[in-house]
Amino acid sequence: MSRETVLEICNVFITIREKGEVVDTREGHNVWTNTGREYSCLVKSLNRLGQRFREDSIAFIGLGNGTQVESPSVNKLASPLAYSGQSYLKPLDHTLTVFPDNGSRLSIRYSAVFGPESFSNNLTYISECGLFTNGHANTFQVNGREVNINVADSQAPVAYHTFEPIPKTSNTEIEIMWELRH
Repeated sequence: MSRETVLEICNVFITIREKGEVVDTREGHNVWTNTGREYSCLVKSLNRLGQRFREDSIAFIGLGNGTQVESPSVNKLASPLAYSGQSYLKPLDHTLTVFPDNGSRLSIRYSAVFGPESFSNNLTYISECGLFTNGHANTFQVNGREVNINVADSQAPVAYHTFEPIPKTSNTEIEIMWELRH
């Protein structure tokens, strides 16, 4: 008897635009981190009282200009960047969240756009991204996620992807679509 293996596969699609024109695209597979694997287990499971162990949801994307091996042991962005003031995590644009498989709900696609106003200096290189929940990093309290760059080193992504550096200027818009398939 053969068994069918079902894996959670994640994909990252990056579109780079200048003045509205697509100048580059990137596509790749990411790693579901140990933090993400734990999250997936706990959000799907009930405790002795019949309540989910975790109630938080995927809600943020963070970018950085570092890189590290895409492995389950990734526990932070290597070099996180503040995209707006002191915030390093950008809320997903939930108006763009879709189920791309013709009505079936076996995959979901999240999106965030980092516009020309994102990032403080004129030229920044982006080479990594992470997907984060809205739960506090330690207590998992819903809407408790800290987004200030000062605590970035203590924030573990549920998924991580690294790629060849993308130059980000005041004329550049970067759109990230992160698709999770189940």
